[in-house]
Amino acid sequence: MRLSARLAPFVLLAALAGPAAAAGSGSSSSSASSGEQAPATRQERLTSAESFLPMPTLSAGVLQRHSTQGTIVIDMGLDVPDEALRRRAQLNAPRVRDALRTALATYSQIHYRDRTAPDPTQLTRLLQQSVDRTLGAPGARVLLVNIIYQRRQG
Repeated sequence: MRLSARLAPFVLLAALAGPAAAAGSGSSSSSASSGEQAPATRQERLTSAESFLPMPTLSAGVLQRHSTQGTIVIDMGLDVPDEALRRRAQLNAPRVRDALRTALATYSQIHYRDRTAPDPTQLTRLLQQSVDRTLGAPGARVLLVNIIYQRRQG
């Protein structure tokens, strides 16, 4: 009798979690089969300019003295007036995002010092160099929206 009383919460959890797991993420199969991301909402775009390409929020840990001191989080986008270069940036979006994450990690681990204000000029320069290198040509302009430093609690 005691054993069944101990198992009751787990049985209840399994009964409730089963249908939720079977339902999946709720995305339609047509969007999953096409392999494309949903277009950005008007709020994510920040502007109605066709040349603006929104990027997802990026973050990187601030590591100093072999421990995590905090996290730098940035919101940004790319302004690409040239239509051919904009198409190349859209087709290479995963590579561009990877290059941006790498540049942010480089900044947070090498250039940034804990408990100081992030330097937007230096960060933008590193991000711009990575975008130009990835696209193979200049012309895409990095636009920073937010830079946030979250210090580790404790």
